[in-house]
Amino acid sequence: MSSSVEKALETAKKLFGSLSPSVTVNEEGKPTLAFGLAKHARIDPVLEEVLETPAKIAAKGGLRVAVVLDEFQQVLEYGSDRVERKLRSVIQAHRQVSYVFLGSRKHLIQKMVLDRNRPLYRAGGHYPLGPIAEKHWQPFIRSRFADAEKRIDEQEIHDLCEMTQGHPFYTQHLCHVLWELCERKAKVTAEMMRTAVKVLLDRETYAYTALWESLTIPQKRFLKGLAAEAAGVKVFGGEFVSRYGLSSASNAQRAVEALLGKDIIDRDNVSFLITDRFFRLWIQSAQLS
Repeated sequence: MSSSVEKALETAKKLFGSLSPSVTVNEEGKPTLAFGLAKHARIDPVLEEVLETPAKIAAKGGLRVAVVLDEFQQVLEYGSDRVERKLRSVIQAHRQVSYVFLGSRKHLIQKMVLDRNRPLYRAGGHYPLGPIAEKHWQPFIRSRFADAEKRIDEQEIHDLCEMTQGHPFYTQHLCHVLWELCERKAKVTAEMMRTAVKVLLDRETYAYTALWESLTIPQKRFLKGLAAEAAGVKVFGGEFVSRYGLSSASNAQRAVEALLGKDIIDRDNVSFLITDRFFRLWIQSAQLS
């Protein structure tokens, strides 16, 4: 075990006396520090100890500390607001610690911080993060391919961003498959792009088919329309409702509410978009073609 890992382990033991730290090696061969509950430990004191630790570090070193909690909406899976209440009661006294709550399921994060019945109501500012504009993706993607002596032109990057709608996860995921398909000193082609998309959709086809079959007919019709139309389409307008067989704006509204609750769509200014960009591509290829 390297000295840096040993040092991290010792620090963890000092900071979290009620937890059992352990070091494992991940798939890339890098050490990963994990924590488990010590034997006979009680949850409430342990939780308080963990939550108070950033403030102790700040006070001891005269530092400003930032704590980032990723996929924070998973706290809702605990079945009660116990953790949220404890978190609110502890962190509101921390003056030298800043907290960032990140989450990919926007409507759940909004529920946690914008619902006045939740413990974390207005605990901080709310900043929805939108997609990254193509003008920022163009130089970034081109340079990463160039670093490996591979070439991708402006048109291919544009097509890629159109498919992923600028979402960082899906854009980088598609880029990774393209990067694997493109040989050194070669250029990304439209055919490679089609192959990359097929590779990704083939991996997810079982999950997407199961999800599709779980939806009602109006929900399927709504998604077909959303996948077929350009961003910003007026989904409650007469043209959209008629074209996709939704019968009425109220039927479209019910489909929207159900799909939002299932995290299948997300709000996009005055319209909506399909949350999983690859699911959108799957609908285009499997349900619209």
